[in-house]
Amino acid sequence: MKALSLALLALLLSAPVPAAEPSEPPAEPADIQAESNVWDTLVPKDWDPRAEYEAISKKIYGNNSPDQLDDTDARAVELFDAMQDAWSNAPLRQDLDNTPFTLPGFVVPLEGDDKHLREFLLVPYFGACIHYPPPPRNQVVLVKMQGEGMPVDMMWDAVEIEGTLKVDSRKTEYGTAGYVLEGDQVRAYTGES
Repeated sequence: MKALSLALLALLLSAPVPAAEPSEPPAEPADIQAESNVWDTLVPKDWDPRAEYEAISKKIYGNNSPDQLDDTDARAVELFDAMQDAWSNAPLRQDLDNTPFTLPGFVVPLEGDDKHLREFLLVPYFGACIHYPPPPRNQVVLVKMQGEGMPVDMMWDAVEIEGTLKVDSRKTEYGTAGYVLEGDQVRAYTGES
């Protein structure tokens, strides 16, 4: 059960936790503002992935903990599949459609040649979709680079993509992306604005 528990933990920890709402309304205008962690901007404020996990787990396991059961228990596979389905259908922010957006992240290559990537997934942490189960779709962005694309040698480090964000869910071999970013510019991510 340890292997499956680790996979489920990775799934759960890959989702952002909603922040507490401020007690006073913000002083900024009502236009879309990036959160302190720009990836949090992609997640609806009322979505709680941990509560969703707990509801699915309780439905499958009842009052038992998944850690108390064996890996060969059919319910373990059922839980993993149910969580993957929930993550593939995670809610999206429709108000972000056609928004200019800059997003840092890590690259999961999809389409290109030996010099440039034209399509890739952008994810919030290294190893997502390849070494770990994919994050919720509201934390996976399909990037379609304009022009010749992103130089291949940039895919090994964190990058920052600037372009237009579209709310458009796409299934790929590595997971479901909830958004498409039409990338105009790419640069190495330095953490500085």
